Amino acid sequence: MINDLEYTGSCFTLKKINEFTLNLNIPKKQDANIFENMNFFSSLLHSFKPDQNSVWRKQKRLDVEIKGWPANVEWKRLSYSNFEGILIDNNAFNFKEFAETLDESIKNITVNVKTNKYYKFEIGNKSHWEQYLFKSRGREICGLCILYDQEFHTRDELEVTIENRYQPHNISKLNIGNNDTRTSKFYGDPSKIVDYFRNEGWTREGENPTIITQRKNKQEEYRLTTVKQDITLQVSRSVIKDSWKQKLFTLHNNTCRLCHTTHENTKFLAPDHRIPAIVQAENLTDDNFQDKLMTLCIYCNQRKREFTKKVNPDYDWENSPWAYPEQFQREKIAEDIERYATAHQKTVEQVIEEITRLIEKKD
Repeated sequence: MINDLEYTGSCFTLKKINEFTLNLNIPKKQDANIFENMNFFSSLLHSFKPDQNSVWRKQKRLDVEIKGWPANVEWKRLSYSNFEGILIDNNAFNFKEFAETLDESIKNITVNVKTNKYYKFEIGNKSHWEQYLFKSRGREICGLCILYDQEFHTRDELEVTIENRYQPHNISKLNIGNNDTRTSKFYGDPSKIVDYFRNEGWTREGENPTIITQRKNKQEEYRLTTVKQDITLQVSRSVIKDSWKQKLFTLHNNTCRLCHTTHENTKFLAPDHRIPAIVQAENLTDDNFQDKLMTLCIYCNQRKREFTKKVNPDYDWENSPWAYPEQFQREKIAEDIERYATAHQKTVEQVIEEITRLIEKKD
């Protein structure tokens, strides 16, 4: 429903208050949060640039935007359901066209994943729009907007350190409508953005990788060689059921397979893909999850994640101690015993006898 001053969309009501002001009401908090996030991601394309300290500052950047969130409207969240939009260029603004585009864009990004496995959005301008089909609508979209210029960006830049007043308020713990000029990070662990990119259709493998990583000045840097998504390269990630987690932890006696630390409190444990999901689609089922997953403590899980993001794309995961530690730990124990025996001028049998006595004494 639309007239000259008001439009009722699928999940919002948009009003033109005066020549330069819009009012947007989105009753559902989740939809309002999604709207604010997409507006923020779009602004990283056209209105912010990182400075020499990797802090994102208000400055014109690229002549592109996420469709529905143009550069000529600056939004400010007034409450959990209300937004105020200020028109930067009223002469180029068509209310009806803007409202209908926004409605379609919000419907595409707020689809029910149970009925549609992709979130759809477009980036570009009136001369060309590039369509994307993502399985998630969070840091992956944020990362795409940062790397869209196809230049190298540092880990610090991917964490998006920005003035608090510009951050989406559904994520920051600040008061709605604040003017706080202090800075804070929008995301942590930027390597996850790059990992998720590989799930969405970019690759580090082969002769023509579409995402490149390099190390410079003691910091990882990332670059896209193309902004075109190859949906055939998307890697599926199965949902790990709670019942699988419990069976896995019980199978491994609540013990990390790498460091052998036991944790009775399972919050310190994580189900880990032996071969990372960004490398190989695991397609978990009730029949194979115990073979494809293992129990790690959260600390070793993080260590493995750090290793994964730095390792060469052609790394042999099938023969890796990070994927199948059981196959390598017995060999390492035997090597350690031999080295200990040599260093102390003893036979291997004598060392084994000492170890046996220590174990019996402990029991």
